[in-house]
Amino acid sequence: MMDCTLALKDLLKLNSTLSPVGSVEGQIEKMGLITTSLLSAEKFPIIVPNSLLSSQVIIIKSCWHPMVTKIPLQIDDLGKIPQISEDIKSMMRSNSQVFLEKKPPFCFLSRIERSYGELTLGCSLKHMSKDEFYSTEQDILLQSVQIIKQHGATLGSTLEEI
Repeated sequence: MMDCTLALKDLLKLNSTLSPVGSVEGQIEKMGLITTSLLSAEKFPIIVPNSLLSSQVIIIKSCWHPMVTKIPLQIDDLGKIPQISEDIKSMMRSNSQVFLEKKPPFCFLSRIERSYGELTLGCSLKHMSKDEFYSTEQDILLQSVQIIKQHGATLGSTLEEI
C-alpha cells in the first residue's frame, strides 16, 4: 500500500481506548501545533490533542494520491486544444479510481513551442496499492492519447528534430 498523510478536509476515524468517548470521527478543519480540530458528521466541533493522534490507530477515510503528467503533442489547429482538454477532464471524472472530493481533475495547455505543445493533466487517485496506482495511471494516459488522436493531433516530441 502507498502511504497516506493527514491533510485538511480529510475524513478520519480514531479508535481510541484512551479517550473517554471512545472512537472519534470527523473531517479535519484545522491542524495546529498542539491540537487538531475536526468537524463531526453532525457538525459538532471536536478538538483532538495531537499527542492522542500520535499514539492511536488512525483510519483515513479520504486518502488520495496525486497523479500529474505532461503529454507533448503536435496539432495544426490550436483551436481544438480546449475541447481536447475538456474531453480528457471528462474521461478522468468518469474513472472510478479518481477521487473527486479533493480537487477536480485538470488538463491545460502548459507549454507551446515551434514544433509542439504540451498538455499538463492530473487528478487525485483513490487509495490503492502501487500496482493498482501504476495501472490506473497507465489507463488514464492511454485514454488521453486516444482522445488526442481522435481530435486529429499526434504525440509530439520535446526534442527538436535534426
